[in-house]
Parts: sequence; C-alpha cells; structure tokens
Amino acid sequence: MNVLKSLLFIALILLTTACHQKQATTPVEIIPEPLSVVSTDQAPFRIDAHTSIVVNDSSMLPAARLLRDILKMELPIQWQDNELKPAFVFQLDASLDSLSHEGYALRINKKGVKIQSSGPQGLFYAVETIRQLLPIELEIAPVAKLSLPAVEITDSPRFPWRGMHLDVSRHFMPLDFIKKYIDYLAMHKLNVFHWHLVDGIGWRIEIKAHPELTDIGAWRKVKADRMPWQDFEVWRQGDTAPKYGGFYTQEEIREVVAYAQERFITVLPEIELPGHSEVVMQCYPHLNCKDTRGKSLPNHGVYCASNPDSYQLLEEVLDEIIQLFPSEYIHIGGDEVGKENWKKCAGCQRLMKQKSYTPHVLQSHFVNHFDDYLKTKGRKLIGWHEILEGELSASATIMYWGAEKGVTDCLKKNHPTVLTTGSHLYFDHYQGLSKQEPKAFGGFAPLKKVYDYEPVPEGLEKEYASLIMGVQANIWTEYMPDPQQVEYMLFPRIAALAEVAWSPQGGKNWERFQHKMDAMLQRYQIRGINYANSALRPTIQFELDQTTKQMLVTLNTELHTDIYYTLDGSEPTPNTATPYTQPFLLAASATVKAIAVKEGQVMGQAEVKEAILHKARGAKVELHSSPAEKYAAQGPYTLVDTDFGGDKWGNGKWLGILSKDFEATIQLDAVTEISKVQMSCIEETGAGIFFPSGLEVAVSSDGKTFNSVKKWSADRPQPIPITSEIKTERFTLEFEATSCRYIRLKAPYQKVKNQGVFIFVDEIIVE
Repeated sequence: MNVLKSLLFIALILLTTACHQKQATTPVEIIPEPLSVVSTDQAPFRIDAHTSIVVNDSSMLPAARLLRDILKMELPIQWQDNELKPAFVFQLDASLDSLSHEGYALRINKKGVKIQSSGPQGLFYAVETIRQLLPIELEIAPVAKLSLPAVEITDSPRFPWRGMHLDVSRHFMPLDFIKKYIDYLAMHKLNVFHWHLVDGIGWRIEIKAHPELTDIGAWRKVKADRMPWQDFEVWRQGDTAPKYGGFYTQEEIREVVAYAQERFITVLPEIELPGHSEVVMQCYPHLNCKDTRGKSLPNHGVYCASNPDSYQLLEEVLDEIIQLFPSEYIHIGGDEVGKENWKKCAGCQRLMKQKSYTPHVLQSHFVNHFDDYLKTKGRKLIGWHEILEGELSASATIMYWGAEKGVTDCLKKNHPTVLTTGSHLYFDHYQGLSKQEPKAFGGFAPLKKVYDYEPVPEGLEKEYASLIMGVQANIWTEYMPDPQQVEYMLFPRIAALAEVAWSPQGGKNWERFQHKMDAMLQRYQIRGINYANSALRPTIQFELDQTTKQMLVTLNTELHTDIYYTLDGSEPTPNTATPYTQPFLLAASATVKAIAVKEGQVMGQAEVKEAILHKARGAKVELHSSPAEKYAAQGPYTLVDTDFGGDKWGNGKWLGILSKDFEATIQLDAVTEISKVQMSCIEETGAGIFFPSGLEVAVSSDGKTFNSVKKWSADRPQPIPITSEIKTERFTLEFEATSCRYIRLKAPYQKVKNQGVFIFVDEIIVE
C-alpha cells in the first residue's frame, strides 16, 4: 500500500469529519444494506469515558469486546443496567426471533444505544453496523468527542449461508493473514470461511496419523519457467531444487477455529476426494490405480476406487478433521474427477463389473461412502456440483460453481445447495479490462456484475428456491502468490457479495451502493487494505452505428469519478484533457486515452484504446466455423464491430474456435479497393489458446469465385512452450491493391498432441 496515498486519504478524512457533531443530519449508509433504516431528528448519542457497556449473558461478550475494539476505548462492561447513565445496552429478546438469530434491532438516541437480538450473532452484527456509523479514522486511532447519529435500524440476513472461500493449496497463506481474512468476512457480515486446505499440488493441514502428508506433501519443487501446477513434483529431503510450501499445525487450526467462533464465523474445511489428489499419490503411490500387469497408471490425482487403503486413509484423515472443526458440514471436493484411470484399472474394472457401475456411478460409490461415514460422526457432506454425476446420496449437499444458466437444473436435482456461481462469484477472475490489471485466471467478474447477481433464477418454483442455502464467492490462488494479491482480488468485490448475501430481495440499489462505496473505500484505505482500483479506472467502450458507420465512444467507471480524455495520442491530465460529460461520435480512426480522477487524485495510468474505423466495419460476415458456446461473443458480427477484446480472452469480446480451422467470409457494402487484411488474435498456451498456424486471404467480386491474394504459414519451433503468458498479435497480410466485395479468410489451428486447441479472434481489419 502506497504510504503517501494513505496519508493523503487520512488527511482528507480528518478534514471531512471535523464537523462530526452534525452527524444527526448525515445520511446513514451501511454495507450491506439493512432491512430498515429510519433516521430521527433527535440529538446524537455522545460517547465518552463514562459510557458503559451493559450485558446480562456471557454470550454477549464477543459483541461487547468488538465494540470496545472499534471504539478504541476500554469502556467498562457492567452486568446490570443503570438507566440513569448513558450506555450501550445489549439485550437478548426472543420476540425478535422472526429476524433470525443473526438479525437485530438497533435504537440510538441521545440517552443511549439499545442493541437487541434473539441471538448473540445478531448483537455482533449490530456492532459491525455501528462501526460504519463512526468516523473512518477510528479504524486506526482513537478519536475524541465520539458520537452516533440518532437512528433506528432493523436488520436481518436474506440467506443463512454467506460465505467466502480461500485456496491455500496453490499458494500458502500465513496464519496471521488467515485471521485478518476472517476479520474481513466479519466486517461484511459473512459467516462461513471455506478453507480449501487440500488440492493436487499441496496438502496444508497436519494429520498426525499420516505425517507424510505434510512432511512431503506440503512442499513442492520450484521449477524455473513453470507454473506451480505444471510438472508438479513434491520436494523431498535431500533434493537440491528450491522448495515452496507450508502447512498449518493442528494447534494453529484450533487457534483459527476459535478466532472465527469469536466472530460467529463457521470454518468449513475442504479435503479433496476422489480427485485433485496428485500430491497424495506422490506421498502414497500405492493408492494410485494399477493396470492388469500391476503397473501404476499415470498420476491423474484420483484415488483408486477399488483399493480399501484409499478409503481407510481418508477415513483416518476425516477423523482428525472432525476433531478439529466443529462445523456441521465437511467439504469433500468431488469436482473434475478424471475417470481415465478407472477405465484402465484392473481393480476398478472388476468392481464396476460386479456392481454394474458406469464410471460416473463408481464416483457416486466413492462419494456416498463418505456421506455415510460422516453421518455416523454426526456431520454432513457437502461437495462441488459434479458429485451429482451418477447416483448421489439424497442426504448430500451441493456447492454449485457453474454458470448462471445452470443454476435451475442443479436445484431441480433436489439437494440443498450453496451457490458459488462461477460466472459471477469467482473472485480469481478479472475485475477490469485494463492492461494494468494483474494476471488472473480468465473470466470477467467486475464489481457491478457481482452486485447485480440474483441468486434465485427468475420463474423458479418456490420448492426449488427453498433449497438455496445461500451464496459464496471463491478465491483460487493460481495467480495470487501473497496476501497483498488476495486482498486486491477480494476488495471491493466482497462489499458487493455482502449485499447479495445479506440485503433483502429487491433491496439492492446500484446507485445507492455506488455512493456508499465512497466511504467504504476510504475505510479500506485507512486500514491499509490493498483494494483494487479496477472500479475507478475508466472503461473505453466503442459501439458502431451500422447505418452511419461512425463510432459512438462511451467512457465510464463503475464507481463515481471525474473522467478526462484526449483523442490525439497525448497523455491526458485534469488540466489539459477534455472533461467527459457524455458519449461522443468518431468519424475517423483515433487513439482514445482516458484517466479517472477521484478526490483530486489520478487513479492509475491512462487507459488507451485504438478506434480503428476500417473498410469492413459493420459489414456482413458469414462464419463457416462455429465458435464454442462459451466464447461466442456477438457471433459473426464480433469480427467487424471495431470493439477489440484487449488482453482478456474471457471478457466476452473474443470468438473462440475449438479444434477446427477458422474460416469466415466478409461481404463489403460495395466493391472496394483493398491492400491489407489483419486478423487480431490472442494466445495463452497454458489455457489451450494458440495463435493460428497460418493465414490465407482470398477475394471475390461475386461471392462465388475466390482468388487467393496472399498466404502465410507460421514457422514456430516445436513444441510450443506451455505458459500462462498472454500475447496478442495482428497477423497482417499485405498485397497488391485489388478491388473486391467479398473477402474470405482461412486460418488453420495449431495442432497439439492429445489436446484440444482454441483459436481466439476478435476483429478482422480491412484496409
């Protein structure tokens, strides 16, 4: 976090809160939005050293301690109310049960603060609301002459499950940060911390019955020019290669669980089975499948489902997990289980033949075993939605991570379900289109997309809607090597998640949320949180008028800023650039550069986007090779809409053609002279996206007879390295000027052995 930036924010906050005595007229802004907020005209409640905290039950103490921490004052905690003295009075009131144990009633007037709930959780959340009624600088230092506005707030969460996930397998996170992460959840009234402790490339929890899992499985070899999941290999004593890793001792686990309980957060552990377990197979090779000759099959990270030792090891692991985590549910993973080995394994084939199983039903056999096992221990199984494959036990609970359109089908399987909908709630996805964004795992989930997510599909029958336990966002750490990067991907989207999970259906309002985020970003800033500026960076949007062939340019930021721009290639500044007030038209190509300014501060570098009004813009396009459904963008028109996709292939602006050659025909409005054609492509070989292996351009005047005018073939050294590096390229073919009305492009895809390959294209430029 930039120290100068923090100091500027603090100075600004101190100035704006100098008139804090007028809080009674200040709008009450709370994230997540409460059920009801009624401000009154009464004088504020003033807090001083004589103010006390009144409790009458030990279950109130977490809320009382949180209040003292927030106020930075050691206010006395009393067990009897003296109505003559100003106080914060906590009360448990069974009549408020309709608000749930997490709901609360908060009444503030000049005489005192009354905090009521039917459960201690609600008292705690009321205090988190009080936090947002206090000066922001109180987050880091005591403030003199504190007061609270006179207000009455009634509140209750929409969903009982409001979760946030963290993957510590791909990148290990230190214990102190885990506690800080839990504080972040509590601050936003989230109540489930899904701790992804195990995955294919790292085992992060001590299991005393199987010390090899951390002695060996917690450490991996660091290999130059390889991502952690590429060519994964555990580090063993005596290896000379650098190592990476870490794990949590059982004592540390207990410490985290207790820390979370103090904040009314359930810690949900995840132990992967039967897949995502490459690290376990390297620790215990005998758990891998074997062929008919007894030879181990390749390590695909899947337990042998016919080997009793697989079940015994996992039962012993779960026995210790149950002792450490008091959660009602235990997450068993269950996603992306490759079944290649089961189809070749002698033992699994015998089992499938004896039981008349398909590979999917064999997976259910494995998962259902642990559903039954957990029930004998008084716990419940939850797993990713792929456990629905086969014949899943009726008592299992689902965590759905697919696209939004698949939610209804999942719910109609009649299992209680937590929605972690991947199209909206995967916080490892990009949150902005800027080239300033750090590398992320594809996808696009900006702040407004998260905020706009509605968990209950339109038209869903009540019987299925009632199966939705709640919502959760997930953070997978492939590209998050440290806590700072996790914070960047978490904030400010966690605030949007909080309103999705807590605020009443129909109670969200994007414009109100935008305004509330001004104060919330200041709160993040003063706490030193490395929040993303993505929502404060200008987005440059192009829309082609197909009639006039002019381009409409729109500049915006998700959160409120002032925007300035230039069209001549010069660097914009607030003093020299044009203030943006409304969309404008371009009749010729230009370079648009834009900056956003907030509170006098320029939010990052200028955003740059080329407006290329080429000869084929808005033309008719026939696409001869169909794109994959997920990467269909705007269909054929994508290729001539002049809206380039940039360096984010998952942003919905790229056509993705899978394992077939690209071919398209462009029909110009009239016979036109052309001499250059460019094909704009993107490559990330680690994601299976490769540049084409060649390009041919042919032209025609009648759309029937085509003549080739230029052909190019790539000459790349083989094999092409598999990396996460993203490259963009405009493959250019120049030729003698020729007149035509039809242009046909053919681009063969790059063949890679045993792998599907995408060609991604966002524009065909004709000049």
